[in-house]
Amino acid sequence: MRSHLPPPSIPDSRTISKHRLAVRLLSVLGVATVVGSAIIGAQPARAYVPTPGVMYAPTSTEATQVNKANAVLYPKAASLPSGRLVATFERSIGDPVGQTLPIYKSDDFGTSWQKLTDLSSPAAMTKGTSREAAFAKYTSNWTNPYLYTLPQDVGSLKAGTLLLASVVSGDDPYYKEQKAANPNWVPTQDGDRKDLAIALYADTSGTGSSWQFLNIVATGGWEGSYGNLHSTENTYAQNDPVWEPFLMVYNGQLVAYYSDENEYSSYDTSTGLLTPDPNNATAKDPITQILVHKTWTGATADGWSAPVVDVAETVAGSSSTGRPGMTTVVPTTDGKWLMTFEQGGARVSDNPLRFWDKPNVTLKNAGGQSIHNAGSPVLITVPRANGKWEIVFNNLDGANGGDVYVNTTGSSTGTWTRMRTSVGAGYSRNLTYVPQTGRVVILRGNFGAANPIEFGEVDLGQSIGQYYQLVNKKTGDVLGTGNTAQDSDFSGGRVDTETSGSVSDTDTQWWHLTPKANGKTTLLNASGGRALGIWQGSTSAGAQLALWNDDDKSDKLWNLLDNTDGTITLQSSSNTSLYATANAKGTPATTATATTDGSQNWTLVPRETASSRQNVASGRCLDVPNGTTGAQVQLYDCVGNANQVITPTRSGELRVAGGCLGAEADRTAPGTRVILWSCNGNVSQQWDLRVDGSIANRLSGLVLNTSGTGNGTPVSLAAATGSSSQRFTRR
Repeated sequence: MRSHLPPPSIPDSRTISKHRLAVRLLSVLGVATVVGSAIIGAQPARAYVPTPGVMYAPTSTEATQVNKANAVLYPKAASLPSGRLVATFERSIGDPVGQTLPIYKSDDFGTSWQKLTDLSSPAAMTKGTSREAAFAKYTSNWTNPYLYTLPQDVGSLKAGTLLLASVVSGDDPYYKEQKAANPNWVPTQDGDRKDLAIALYADTSGTGSSWQFLNIVATGGWEGSYGNLHSTENTYAQNDPVWEPFLMVYNGQLVAYYSDENEYSSYDTSTGLLTPDPNNATAKDPITQILVHKTWTGATADGWSAPVVDVAETVAGSSSTGRPGMTTVVPTTDGKWLMTFEQGGARVSDNPLRFWDKPNVTLKNAGGQSIHNAGSPVLITVPRANGKWEIVFNNLDGANGGDVYVNTTGSSTGTWTRMRTSVGAGYSRNLTYVPQTGRVVILRGNFGAANPIEFGEVDLGQSIGQYYQLVNKKTGDVLGTGNTAQDSDFSGGRVDTETSGSVSDTDTQWWHLTPKANGKTTLLNASGGRALGIWQGSTSAGAQLALWNDDDKSDKLWNLLDNTDGTITLQSSSNTSLYATANAKGTPATTATATTDGSQNWTLVPRETASSRQNVASGRCLDVPNGTTGAQVQLYDCVGNANQVITPTRSGELRVAGGCLGAEADRTAPGTRVILWSCNGNVSQQWDLRVDGSIANRLSGLVLNTSGTGNGTPVSLAAATGSSSQRFTRR
């Protein structure tokens, strides 16, 4: 007998049969049922929307008020320690003087966004202060924003501080001249703004809602619109802007990389220090740019260093060609640093402050083809187990569509695997890893007078949640992918059944059961985050099962049906007369009409089972004193008693001695005690076991924290810092 149920929770009791684990699945419609120490029922829906949404769209009136072509671009986002995401983008609408950057927030990890505030220009923020005269000419907070959360203290700036670097400017005389001549004129190109510079701001609220202007990182001159347009005020027809800041911390200093169209006559090949061209402000411009960086100690009394070249074409000794721009830099797992930039450029160095004498390298897929042949490159790191990380890459290449490339080894010499996303291609596509979900949020802006800013999510594997093997009742094999993590149209592979542990990438045999609307479920593969789907969306019997990017379409949505023998059946939501069916070992699983031979019966075997959790800093385990309800969790020598055995459930609970770990009194403030309490289903008793080993409370986003290492050290909630006192391993 089959009944239509939401994704089930798994009891903690298990039996061994024929050398494999079998998990008895008990479900009651609409009611959570306690069996022993396990709760059975549907997991509360976690926010996850892979299909694109709109963060901001100009009104029809605003579209007629743009002050440049391509007026809404360059979205960027960053994750705060609290779990809030903050985003911003260029919005060149209305008078250039007084232009601001809109600041948006997401408190559901990227599923929805709301306007938070506007960030003003340096002139506006220093007006009426002793700094007014120095910054009065920077009247517009204009474009190319970059958001960065400090991972550590830098001078007077504390870890967790959100920084924003952006291109600021003065007025656009060319725009004003055209409007004066023809009030109905609408720009079709960029204009000719003056006094371009890169400004640095810091959030003072911890929420992205209140900001302080810190300083000017670098200065340029006239915009010049790539040499195409000049205002009459631009006497020497200059093109000397600075663009595209990128921030990171290295050796205790803040590093700002950026694109520079100022002219330099040479640079020191030992230090990379540039010599300015004395005729920079008056000589005919070559309309080229170079990549440079500066450093800052973070101390108020200190200024930014002199610029050091990274990549250049027109400066003597350079090995690059073209017009490089849009620097991004990430560490690699083999101890190096990878830089990408426009024109398909990439370099590798042992030192992120020394790229100027390194050759260009080619990023390649497994077939040896280049994957970076265009502009707008973005690199991010995505944490994985054992302190390692993957690198995710995205650029404007039309051949890539809206896809990303993943370097699963994180090595400077690693190959890059193409993975589909549901967010379309665009000139500006930003990637932000969200530790609370383990997914990547994509923001998109595209060319056009006033196109919207869009957002979406992509799962690239190891997203937060419980994972299961699906063991077939008839064959005893598990549902796998033939050792591939890639979308089936790229890999040529299909979903099959295979012996557990028989492949080199064992993550391909584990699946994340992800709740969707109307009680349906998507099965996301642990290795690449691809969804279990039906090849080419077929609704006919005999169609092969395949991997595909999760796009919420019906061929990737399944009904989980409970069977009386404790197994489940996967019913297709696109044709409810069809079920996922195992065939011979190593051959594709298919859809078929109902059968009773066991080939459609699957046992869910959880990856996270009962275990102790050992603190990395102390080597001691989480412990509930005497298993007493109301007691605060502590650290204690690992002895394996029942008061140290923690059992995760699909609802996100951590069960110990018949109760649940939770935030005392549903509190969300740092310092809240973590206690054992009767299981009540509250979000304060739900936890995420993150990839880095931290354990986060779903209500507050705070993580388990210990302030010492000795026996009896209390455990409370604190903002995530990544320190060893907040990381735990299974024991």
